[in-house]
Amino acid sequence: MNESAWTSTRRSAGVTCAAALAILGSATAFLVWGSFFLGMLNSQADVRGRKIYEAHPVLTFLIATLPFLLIASGIRTGIGLFQLKPWARKAALLWASAALCFSLWFIAFRPYQTFFIPEHFVSELESLKQLLAISLVFATLPVSIWWIFLFRMESVKGQFAPQGAKAVAQAEPL
Repeated sequence: MNESAWTSTRRSAGVTCAAALAILGSATAFLVWGSFFLGMLNSQADVRGRKIYEAHPVLTFLIATLPFLLIASGIRTGIGLFQLKPWARKAALLWASAALCFSLWFIAFRPYQTFFIPEHFVSELESLKQLLAISLVFATLPVSIWWIFLFRMESVKGQFAPQGAKAVAQAEPL
């Protein structure tokens, strides 16, 4: 195996880091969602004696399926990035764009909740919600910007090109 064939299929450290981050972030989201969902299912009955899944079956179904599907797609995207699949680069750009829009929306439309945590006149639960929102913004904003720049670079695009296109690109003189 010659050196040019080896370098054409090598995954860069940036792509490897992004793939690991996608899988670890999705696994963390799975644990958080799972604990939330189990807590919701184990909650006490309302005044009529119904559990939440009995009182609101459609909402419970949506909470059970949509986050799971998003988390599964995040894990699959991470695996695809490790395998240098072309669709995974596009999926990563889609995830990064959505995270950037979410972060910027949250900063623009909820600036008080994002940057100021009042010490008086709010409950501990409200302070926890604000802390989680701030953490989410500070975690997604830089990563989304990084992924948008990373996955649009020509050198990274070349790593995700189909094998035939890589061979043609190597055969052409510069």
